[in-house]
Amino acid sequence: MPVDYPYVVSNNKIGPILSKIEKAAKPGRFSQEFLKNLGFGASNDRAVIPLLRRLGFLNDSGAPTEYYDQLKDATRHKTVLGDRIKALYSDLFTLNTEIQKANESEIKGAISRITGKDETSVSRYYATFKTLVSLAKFDGESVAPLKDVEVPEGGAGEAATGDIKPRASTASFHYNIQLHLPATTDVSVYNAIFKSLRDSLLLE
Repeated sequence: MPVDYPYVVSNNKIGPILSKIEKAAKPGRFSQEFLKNLGFGASNDRAVIPLLRRLGFLNDSGAPTEYYDQLKDATRHKTVLGDRIKALYSDLFTLNTEIQKANESEIKGAISRITGKDETSVSRYYATFKTLVSLAKFDGESVAPLKDVEVPEGGAGEAATGDIKPRASTASFHYNIQLHLPATTDVSVYNAIFKSLRDSLLLE
């Protein structure tokens, strides 16, 4: 099913607003009035509220979430923004785990395929996505380092390697498995992958 992404017409306001959020006291509810008090009272500025909601910094009623608290932490600000971008645009990061580094044509093409929207909408989505990406930190976040581990019955991760040996003493096979897992927050997907791998390779 096609999805849509949030966009802000005044993308140049996103950075300053996030900077103000980091310094201002946390409100009970992030309202248009609070945004105005931060110095952003233009009608186009209001679109940042649903954007913050889609990113998970506000709940449905507009109250700040735990991610909002991390956004106010100077040591976590850019990293949590990167994490929330990857969650909101998970379909894009499934196509390319480093989509934030891709060129305009590739990103717009991916957005078009995922959303099914027209060129104007795709351009708006792209502009907001690129603005957010420019304000976030993704270093070391896209794919976990590969290392030798035993494949568990269930677990989550971007990538992993494992040495799997058959249980039966009569066999002497040795497998070196390298997995490139899809980017998803649904743990059941990883559980199913590992269970299928175990059932296929391990001897009863």
